[in-house]
Amino acid sequence: MEQTLDRTIQALGKLLEDKKIALGVCGSVAIYKSLELIRILQKLGATVRVVMSKGACDFVQPLLFETLSHHNVLTQNTQSWGETPCNHIELATWADLFIIAPCTANTINKIAYGIADNILLESFLAFDKLKLIAPAANTKMLENPATTESLKILQTREIVLITPQCKELACQTIGNGALAEPLEMSFAIVRAFYKNPFWKQCCVCISGGSSRENIDAVRFLSNYSSGKMGASIALAAYFLGAKVEFISSQFPFILPLKVKVKKVESTQDYLQAIQKWQNTESKMQNLDSKDTKSFLFMSAAISDYIPKNRATQKLKKQEIGEKWNLLLIENQDILATIVKRQKTIGFKLESQNGTSHAKKALKQKGLDAICLNTITPNHNPLNAEDNQLLWITDASIKDLGLCDKLSLAFKILEQARYL
Repeated sequence: MEQTLDRTIQALGKLLEDKKIALGVCGSVAIYKSLELIRILQKLGATVRVVMSKGACDFVQPLLFETLSHHNVLTQNTQSWGETPCNHIELATWADLFIIAPCTANTINKIAYGIADNILLESFLAFDKLKLIAPAANTKMLENPATTESLKILQTREIVLITPQCKELACQTIGNGALAEPLEMSFAIVRAFYKNPFWKQCCVCISGGSSRENIDAVRFLSNYSSGKMGASIALAAYFLGAKVEFISSQFPFILPLKVKVKKVESTQDYLQAIQKWQNTESKMQNLDSKDTKSFLFMSAAISDYIPKNRATQKLKKQEIGEKWNLLLIENQDILATIVKRQKTIGFKLESQNGTSHAKKALKQKGLDAICLNTITPNHNPLNAEDNQLLWITDASIKDLGLCDKLSLAFKILEQARYL
């Protein structure tokens, strides 16, 4: 799990570089997650300062947060107004975003009604930019009508609610109210900074990874695609505010819980999952009065050929013989098969004459755009950390440059806006 977490943080890069984040901490047993949250935000490039309620100080000494954040911690006892001020007004003026994690039921209800009877609440009330809360409370306290009403009030004020988990709580009961994981809170913070009004009304489906076509019970035909490009587009689309579904055989890093994921293997699995998404989104758009737009990014590497005959058992060497004449037949073309109900972007991989092949595929398959990958002796984009793409439409060809795949994903989505 740690390796997966590290890979995810590495993929995110410095998305929060130069961002200033105020972290409010309430008295809760979940306070230990706030310490990990600081570390993740710092790795993403953010500067974090902490303000603690008296209850939080009862759980953890401010010195620990001060050591991790490398900044003085604001508490009721440390507030100062001198030459180097450290107070609720100064903190609220300094920060770009304010998150309270953990946020107790008591604090939720006080925020809803403008009560500011401690240093944390004073700071939050004085802050007028991006606000997030991550609740942590006993299920009955969180689902009490007073608290649920307060949460609705906060959401109408555009305070982002990071959904708590349903699991075993400190009171040893299982229920809703456990603080979200630090990475999930980090995802929400990045989204708060990057969300775009255009993508908020969009549904985005991405296929990624490589298809796996069974030869027998233990062998399959596939390729080197890692799913990194598709997962990066899924991440970028989520951060921009879209409703996202990722269909893939591989998941190279952790995705936000609000990204719907569908694990598939064969070409038929991919096709059925994409068609199901199309049908679902079509129904949703008919029910939605807003101008919802849909995008399909086909970045999966689907096998061009599949085994003609597939064994349900493991084929033994004695059955195969000294030479294995594996008969392959041309595979179904998903992009040519599906009905284009949405803006559809294909991905193509070529080692030579790539532009002409891409232009031909663009017309034959009725695509809105193609992202052209090129294999060179020095660079193979499959399973690489970075990539360089040509964005090709009927009207133009644009080089998106060489960069890490998440940065490239943002560039792809920016081009897709104007289709």
